Parts: sequence; C-alpha cells; structure tokens
Amino acid sequence: MIPNEKELIEFLKKNDLVNFSKIAKHFEINNATVSDLIDSLVKKKIVTVKSLGGSKIVILKWKKEARLLYL
Repeated sequence: MIPNEKELIEFLKKNDLVNFSKIAKHFEINNATVSDLIDSLVKKKIVTVKSLGGSKIVILKWKKEARLLYL
C-alpha cells in the first residue's frame, strides 16, 4: 500500500532517524517509490534528506506551516 503524505509524515513523527529502507519496509514498497514520495515532500519544504555513508536519512522540519498542514 502506498501511503499518502499524511501517513508518511505521521510515520516520520513517530520515528526519530528514518532512512529510505526503513520507510520501504514499513509500507512494503520499493525504495524507488520512497524516493518519489520523499521528493514531493522536499519540494514542499516539509522534510530534508541527508546522505550519511550509503544511506539517505529523512529529517522532518518542524515549521509552523508543516504542522498546520498535517495536524
């Protein structure tokens, strides 16, 4: 099942450090699909992606706009 943005943001709020593989395993989707989902959130400036070694870590921004959109 492919999550919508609200489900993905809730997952990011519950988990501290999340990489693409952890998201893919939780929602049972491919890493390429995770990349597409996260890219849309990056464009909306809700999350940032940091590369650490071979992993890409997703960090949720705690902006006022992001909280209002998805509460």
